[in-house]
Amino acid sequence: MARAHYPWWVKLSRWGVPGRGGLWACVAIALLASAILFLYSVRNPRFVWVGVLAVLTALPYWLSIRWVDRYGDWNDDGRDA
Repeated sequence: MARAHYPWWVKLSRWGVPGRGGLWACVAIALLASAILFLYSVRNPRFVWVGVLAVLTALPYWLSIRWVDRYGDWNDDGRDA
């Protein structure tokens, strides 16, 4: 399937991110940030919610990886075949 036919949320998640490895890096950074924020929330409880948002930020990246693995192609150039 050409990239032009991907769902909008996959296009948005992949916008400016170079490939599968880049999306995994985004997932890792978001989860690392959430872990740090959860640890910091021991001192300042307000940061629990920021940690939750960081976890929720990782979710669309992971779902996009899963969607492209199932229905798309990591090597496509965006043109119809």
